[in-house]
Amino acid sequence: MSDTKAALARMLQQLSGALRGAALYPGGHPAIHTPLRELATGLALMLRERDRIVLGLIDDVLVLDEMPFYDAPVRFKAVADALLERKLEAIVFQPGVTLGELEALVQVLAPPEAERDVPAVEAAKRRELAHITLRDRVEGEDDPRAAAHRTYERTLGAVVELASEIRLGRIPSSGQATAIIDTMRDIILADESALLGLALLKSYDDYTYNHSVNVAIFSLAFAKHLGVAGPSLQRVGLAGLMHDLGKVRTAEAIIKKPGALTPEEQRAMQRHPELGAEIMEQMKGVDRETAEIVLHHHLRHDGSGYPTLPRGREAHPHGVVVAIADCYDALTTTRPYQRSRHPSEAVRILRRLAGKAYEPAATRAFIEMIGAYPVGEVVRLSSNEIGVVSRVSELDATAPWVRLVTNAEGLLLPEPVDCDLAAEPQGGRVIAGAVDPLRKGIDVARVLGL
Repeated sequence: MSDTKAALARMLQQLSGALRGAALYPGGHPAIHTPLRELATGLALMLRERDRIVLGLIDDVLVLDEMPFYDAPVRFKAVADALLERKLEAIVFQPGVTLGELEALVQVLAPPEAERDVPAVEAAKRRELAHITLRDRVEGEDDPRAAAHRTYERTLGAVVELASEIRLGRIPSSGQATAIIDTMRDIILADESALLGLALLKSYDDYTYNHSVNVAIFSLAFAKHLGVAGPSLQRVGLAGLMHDLGKVRTAEAIIKKPGALTPEEQRAMQRHPELGAEIMEQMKGVDRETAEIVLHHHLRHDGSGYPTLPRGREAHPHGVVVAIADCYDALTTTRPYQRSRHPSEAVRILRRLAGKAYEPAATRAFIEMIGAYPVGEVVRLSSNEIGVVSRVSELDATAPWVRLVTNAEGLLLPEPVDCDLAAEPQGGRVIAGAVDPLRKGIDVARVLGL
């Protein structure tokens, strides 16, 4: 178990212990207070590097900080039961959460008899939990947000299983991954914003697995934007999902090394496309073209990159789709050796790489799809209002839909207001610049309903 997963498991154990204590003892009892004190310490440490930590239950799988715990019904039953009984989709912890707020949260999750009929979200509001947010469970199979969450978590689980099989020296089946890519493709074709929003809004530490899911989402959306359809679209999505499988056979010390790699380590790292392609060629249900896209996702437009192609052989045309998706997600995610970039900064970097690392027309097309101000970017308008980009405009990449959260005086609006900047009259509101959501206390995922 990784250090991060072990730390997250301890947090679940502490919350589970406090909930069990609350069923037996009055508030403030050491059986409740002691584990919550330890939980507060653990959250404070992890929230130094994150803007939030999310605890949720998706398809009966308990997920903390985007890390699935498949054994939760046994190990952390009190937590899973509380989320189910209180009909909660997620609990969001933000920097600054206090021991007092955690004690109040336990009272919400395990309420006294007189308060059991009060909905959890309403009970939390009464206690004014400044750094903890509760989200109601979304009911109904037709809800696109719920479907997107379920699909994301199923895909994450599939990637974890694939990696586990490979570590054991086995060649896994592609059946589950292919079926999930079909579902993702259908969601992207119907309304790409639901899944794309989940890929754009991330606050997790287990980079490898989530990165694979995000690259699959970006690759599918980008390929669709380029007009790719049918089996080719599925092929691109599957290649995006599996593009880094070769890293499973690369030493973890190299993958997570915070400093510069030695020449020998660099050569080992650069073998992962070949290792991934070799694995995929042995998997039933994966064709040679999909493996070829994986093999070519680190080739560059200027002829550099890796691996070196034999004379006369050209890169697969869809390799650049996965390559750009890979680059964008990597730029916008914090890793041991790199801080995350704001989406708009990542777009500027991609523009600079056009003609060097990536084919210019493909790079322009990806930026057109993402938008100069991508979904999830917090922006200040020329009117001094602040909002969250909620949708990219098909008319003008620099004038997206923005969900306003403050007025011109900087006061929070009672409810967010949608604003189509592309429909503004001449001389109307435009984006003045990006804003750090942490400094303004804006929960982007909550504003966008994700």
